Amino acid sequence: MKRSSKRLAFGLSAALVTSLTYASFVLARPGEISFTPTGLKLSIMQITLSATDDAGQPHSHQMLYTCPFATEAECLVDVTDQAALDAIALQAGHAKVQPGTYDTMSLALCAPGKSGGTPVPGFVRGVFTVTSENKTYATEADAGNVTGLKEVAPGEDAGAEFAAIGNWGCSQKTVMLPEPVVVVAGTVTPVTVVMDAKLIAFSTPNVSPGMGGCRGVSNGQARGICVSYPSIFPLASDANPELDRFLVAHHRTDSALIDDAKANAYVVVARMADGGAPLTAFVRPYYSETSAAPTQGTLPDPVFGGPGYFGETLVPSFHVNPDGSVAFVTGGSLDPSAAIFTAFHIADHVGVVDTHAGDSWQYHAVPLP
Repeated sequence: MKRSSKRLAFGLSAALVTSLTYASFVLARPGEISFTPTGLKLSIMQITLSATDDAGQPHSHQMLYTCPFATEAECLVDVTDQAALDAIALQAGHAKVQPGTYDTMSLALCAPGKSGGTPVPGFVRGVFTVTSENKTYATEADAGNVTGLKEVAPGEDAGAEFAAIGNWGCSQKTVMLPEPVVVVAGTVTPVTVVMDAKLIAFSTPNVSPGMGGCRGVSNGQARGICVSYPSIFPLASDANPELDRFLVAHHRTDSALIDDAKANAYVVVARMADGGAPLTAFVRPYYSETSAAPTQGTLPDPVFGGPGYFGETLVPSFHVNPDGSVAFVTGGSLDPSAAIFTAFHIADHVGVVDTHAGDSWQYHAVPLP
């Protein structure tokens, strides 16, 4: 259940430097499956530390890292490769930061001045098996292969290549630190950024290339691949946190009737190494051939669907209960179906999860190996 995270590290200090570390870690139907990439190359152009005002607007921006090259293609980094992340940290060295308190970190995937609609490069590598088809697929680099997939022998990993991600646009990912980082003049303050890329890719028999991060044939009538952004969270520490990962299944009223095969959510609790204090949590959808269609889907399952789990979201509220369980809120004001946990235990357990709209679901959290 516990897995150490990959990370990237820098140093920050007041008018000096602080130290930063980077770490890497729909509708269910036959043929649909989530999988974990064995490689994911994204352009990391800049990493910025900021403070936010009472209105939630960032200010006092401090640059921690800038790619030494001009184009996104030259700044691609495999975020599943710890050595590649360490190279960024080494390249950045110690970042000079003004004294102050900072609570927000931003990662820019495109060069300054580019709009959100500007295409940027990204590449994914992976292998997955679709049980109902009795087939195994691997990503393929050949640009002439519209879907970016090829059929391979079961269990064959060597055939996977980096395939270009479809419809991948310019963006900036901004997250709040669980606790603000205070930079004091004349000292070095460690900062760690954890990245989790587990189960962020998925494939279905009908992928439209019009969807963000998706690659498929123009009419959407063939298998393709989709990728979302990894979950990231920054931490004012040089520790290497552990990630406790779970798949979550639901039932509307009765925990005894929960079917684990219908799990449709991926929940992660990050905590300090060796089973230390919980730090934060993040969630995203999970897809399998037997997953229940979630509440936010077009055809939700009213019995097993559960609340909404919106990916790429660092929870806005998190605290540890006296019994060691954690309480956290996901989603935002425009996500009425988003999950709210009041007592999520870091172990195999059943419980009740609420939503912003006031609905409640029984759930079973199953630890991932």
